[in-house]
Amino acid sequence: MKKLVLLVLLMPLLANAQSNGAFGFRYDQSPGVTVAGKTLRNPWAGGLNATQYATMRLNDDNRDDLVVFDRVTKKLSTFVAVSNPAGSGVVWQYAPEYETAFPPLYDWMLMADYDGDGRNDLFVPGAGSIRLFRNESQNGQVAFRLVADPVMTEGFSSRQVLYAGNTDLPAITDFDDDGDLDILTFDPTGDQVSYNQNMSVERTGKRDGLDFKRTSGLCWGGFQKNYCNDFSFGLNCGGTLPNPGRMAAPLADEKPPLRGTNPNARPLHSGNTLTIVDTDGDGNKDLLFGFVTCQNLARIRGVGPNGSNARFVGFDSLFPASKPVLFPAFPAVFWEDVDGDGQKDLIASSNVSFNENNAFDFRASGWFYKNMGNNRKPDFRFVQPDFLQSDMLDLGENAAPALADLDGDGDLDMLVGFAGTPTSNGYRAGLWQFENRGTPQNPAFVLVTTDYLGIGQTLNLVNVRPQFVDLDGNGSVDLILTANKGDVLYGGVEVRALLNAAAKGAAARFELSKVVNWPIPANVAIDERFNVIDVDRDGLPDLLIGKNGGTISYYQNTGSVAAPVFQLRNQQYGSLAADIFQTRARSLAIADLNGDQKRELVSASNDGQVRIYAMPNQPDQPLVLIDSLPALGLPGAGLVAALADLDGDQLPDLMLGTRGGGLRYLKNTSKKIVITAVEPEPTGPWAFPNPTDRYLTIRPPHSGQVELISISGQVMLPAQPVRMGAETLLDVGQLPDGTYLLRLTATDRPALVQKVVVWK
Repeated sequence: MKKLVLLVLLMPLLANAQSNGAFGFRYDQSPGVTVAGKTLRNPWAGGLNATQYATMRLNDDNRDDLVVFDRVTKKLSTFVAVSNPAGSGVVWQYAPEYETAFPPLYDWMLMADYDGDGRNDLFVPGAGSIRLFRNESQNGQVAFRLVADPVMTEGFSSRQVLYAGNTDLPAITDFDDDGDLDILTFDPTGDQVSYNQNMSVERTGKRDGLDFKRTSGLCWGGFQKNYCNDFSFGLNCGGTLPNPGRMAAPLADEKPPLRGTNPNARPLHSGNTLTIVDTDGDGNKDLLFGFVTCQNLARIRGVGPNGSNARFVGFDSLFPASKPVLFPAFPAVFWEDVDGDGQKDLIASSNVSFNENNAFDFRASGWFYKNMGNNRKPDFRFVQPDFLQSDMLDLGENAAPALADLDGDGDLDMLVGFAGTPTSNGYRAGLWQFENRGTPQNPAFVLVTTDYLGIGQTLNLVNVRPQFVDLDGNGSVDLILTANKGDVLYGGVEVRALLNAAAKGAAARFELSKVVNWPIPANVAIDERFNVIDVDRDGLPDLLIGKNGGTISYYQNTGSVAAPVFQLRNQQYGSLAADIFQTRARSLAIADLNGDQKRELVSASNDGQVRIYAMPNQPDQPLVLIDSLPALGLPGAGLVAALADLDGDQLPDLMLGTRGGGLRYLKNTSKKIVITAVEPEPTGPWAFPNPTDRYLTIRPPHSGQVELISISGQVMLPAQPVRMGAETLLDVGQLPDGTYLLRLTATDRPALVQKVVVWK
């Protein structure tokens, strides 16, 4: 009788489970990664493509730190300087905690101290203009305040917006050596340089103003850019052109115009980069120039004086001479001390906004030239093509992670797909395989191969994205490959399935010869995201396709695992609205993020947004936004999400692949929900008899694994596999009398919990 009373008293408790908890993720750099015997310093920094570099002090250690902006991904990354453990100088430690303090960035950024307070301020583009954010950081707290939008200049007849094209990279430096910053930009045609002299020192004696005046006439420096490696010198155009559209003849006492040697150069679209350095130590500043259709960096030689009357007399098409800067297009260089020796080095990258014609190898897109001379007479010597990238995971472009125990040792290994790399057979992609040689609590990944299963050599694919799903319900993970066929510009989308021939818990066995091509729905764009998920919980893999407009299309599998047939059921799954920007294709991952036995859907989009939704119980129900994780800032663009518990705390962590070719690891810091009771089981009882005195028969509604836990959460019987349609017998005769929770779990399904009473 006492047992019956106890059971009755427990019923209200069992009817309601604790369900509400905050979601939280933070960037974590701790899991180690080793590539070719080298432990990477910043493995989870996310990769870099077309980069711009500047220095400022982020923390409070009186050393300049590094700010990097990627024009392809629109991602700003911050690195702090730490002492080089292998010698003198500094090395760079990725520090994402400073990134959210910066304003949004789009096409370019430059940093220089405009007001003489010792802190580099931030210059960014506006609409054909320049915006200025004053650096007001103090005591290691980074802060910026907008002080000019736009920056103005005194033109030939009136005050006007200081023009700077969004596709150009201007020069912001003290060109005339008077202590205040001048600005040099290309005019709207992209052919002449405009010199905007800062008159603050001349007019007030102070260097903290923005008093600009265009003092150079229409073609400052007496030169004009015509086409790639084609310049005219000795021009005299003053403030007006004597004949519109033509430059005046050279001055009588100057040399005739010099011309480059590339008659086939042609402009495809506008874009120029400009950096100012006295490269030869003669006291006259030179111009380092890149053009959108040029592979090379040209040095335009200055003969002085440094100011509005500067003249330039010739150019070198290859610079530095010992190892010229050469990219497929649009080179840019930055003059910053990046090794901590006090001398400014040269860092080169491309200023493109995408990988046009797949011509770039973005695994090595930051060329580092060490200054072996000094700042007055630099001597640039090439050191490496992968500055910063050599210390991070960088597969080039479009990294896509997937996590599973591939070797059967109980911890999670990793596959990473990518866009592709130039090879002798064309642009090809595959999978990098990382073995976890750490523990389930402390992962440590080691690169095993850059071509898992020989996919890169065997299949003509680009933009490979792996996903692990238990397709056949046998407890072992199967592999889904989504990719573009042949050429990313023209090839269609393919989805291929490889069933795992190994038993559950054993090392995975995939045979590429047995790959199955799935049918592809019509009207799918090449950059849209395929997500294989059993949406309707019928045991068959369905498709959720993240469309470029931000919607999700639901295709139900009306066939089988071996021969799927996908029928469109809902063009706006979750009732998500479309937008006009066409940049929001969503990668999706589903898991119980906080242990409340309810599935959440993580959406990681092309535009860099990460959102968490409550997963609906029925396919026609709306997705309810729970959290947009604003503390993360912008993890990157082109995100691909994977969820898995990497540190053994029973909370799935988030791995994000980025367009930059790297990965971001985010530890799940959500408050863990401890189940104190369960809701009524909607599917009816699936374990009987109940109560029982010894044997419990399990007839599960779907395949998975079951475990028996106490009300306090202690595991009483370890997890074991069960199959839908089959009965499994559990012996609970050794357990003390009482009430227990029987939990059924499976990949991509919500956990089912049924209360069980042992009564002997």
